[in-house]
Amino acid sequence: MPSPTPFSIPARTYYEYGLVRQRAGDTEGALQSFTWAIQLAPGFAPAYVARGTVYLAQGELRLALAETDAALEADPTSATAYALRGEILRLLGRARPALDAFDQALALDHTLQAETFRSRWLAARTAHIGGRLLKLSLEYATAHPDDPLRYYYRGWTLIESGAPTSAIYILIDGIEAASDPPALLWFALGQAYTIAQAWRESVTAFETARALVQAGDASLAIHSDHPIADLFSALGRAYLGAGRCVDAEITLEYAVDVGASASAHAAALEEARLCQTPTPTATPYHPTVYPTLIP
Repeated sequence: MPSPTPFSIPARTYYEYGLVRQRAGDTEGALQSFTWAIQLAPGFAPAYVARGTVYLAQGELRLALAETDAALEADPTSATAYALRGEILRLLGRARPALDAFDQALALDHTLQAETFRSRWLAARTAHIGGRLLKLSLEYATAHPDDPLRYYYRGWTLIESGAPTSAIYILIDGIEAASDPPALLWFALGQAYTIAQAWRESVTAFETARALVQAGDASLAIHSDHPIADLFSALGRAYLGAGRCVDAEITLEYAVDVGASASAHAAALEEARLCQTPTPTATPYHPTVYPTLIP
């Protein structure tokens, strides 16, 4: 990598120029600028954080995590470094340490609350921490008292707590109260019906969510990093529960095609294929076939 210019340019200038290049889509140029800033000022934590965001966008999670380590070594009070660390740990599947990192970020800078909300919700959902989900649902409702998605957060908290019937009532209230209910409300309702084994209602809810997503609704991204795969996976399982085996097979195969785990769906796909095959029936006994056996 080229060395920085020998002229007296402050590290912050390289850092800010790197941000401009990053926003313009020039990731290599941004990395170069952030590296030059670090070479000039090894204790400049924002440059490590910025370089970490580039690695994160490239899917280089381990490199990104190392950048947060360097940033926090340079500045243990860097709230943005803790927030970035939380997101990386979440994507690495380490939900509880991710939540700890987010807590540290918010303790240092409460203004990061809205920016980190989705990540904190997804981490709490992955870890199945009911108390944390309830706290987050109340946080969202307080910040967005008129947003129909507040019903999703409350409803999903009830689903996680093992109260699908209560979740159904909450989600139906939200759908009826909204002039244009988002797909995420229908998706959560479908999940609640699935747990209650109300398969017909579950299929209807998921099909409604699918139609909204196909029309451009992007609200399922709040719930998952793989919203399309999760939607078709849930719909396929609902079809299977409803006895619509052909639809189940097609939908589950599509879920796998768009990113769902093949191994996690193998059993459901096998069940969908088997239930399409009629169970063989025994040939009726006829006395003329073996007349010697007739008394």
